[in-house]
Amino acid sequence: MKWFKSQRQEAVSPEAFTGFLIKITYDAVKDASQTLEKYLNAAERSKLPKVEEELLFFFVFALDYWIQTNTARTQEERRILRQAFHAHLANIAGGGNEGQAELDTYQERFTAYGQIVNEAKGDNAKFTGFGMKLSEFCGMPHALFLVLAPDLFTKALESVSKLKSVQLKLR
Repeated sequence: MKWFKSQRQEAVSPEAFTGFLIKITYDAVKDASQTLEKYLNAAERSKLPKVEEELLFFFVFALDYWIQTNTARTQEERRILRQAFHAHLANIAGGGNEGQAELDTYQERFTAYGQIVNEAKGDNAKFTGFGMKLSEFCGMPHALFLVLAPDLFTKALESVSKLKSVQLKLR
């Protein structure tokens, strides 16, 4: 959080802000992957690259959700942040067919997880739905996802909340 502390005094661009969110994403996925690895058998560990990719998609969804619903920011700030965030994702995905396939997967995941947010009644139902959907996307029927998904969703909220005091340099 060194970056966060140094940026409190000066305004930052939406691109720098979302770049920091991308860093948080990779850190959260790495931590979750290391935790998961301890509980997986050898056959399940072989699926870890796919699982890490799905954890990334889920955490990105969670960050996007919390940016979108963050009432500490104006609607215009949220729109600009989401636009910068999605531009970062497009840069990471790269160009060509492979990059487009990754962006399509992001969109598919956003739709699936967004459906859970819109349909599930209460946090427990949402968390269970997230865990089950994450497990499905990972191709691993593992109860750990029922704990991992809510934990990642909450970490995303905490990350976005901590950054509410960062001033944005809007265009």
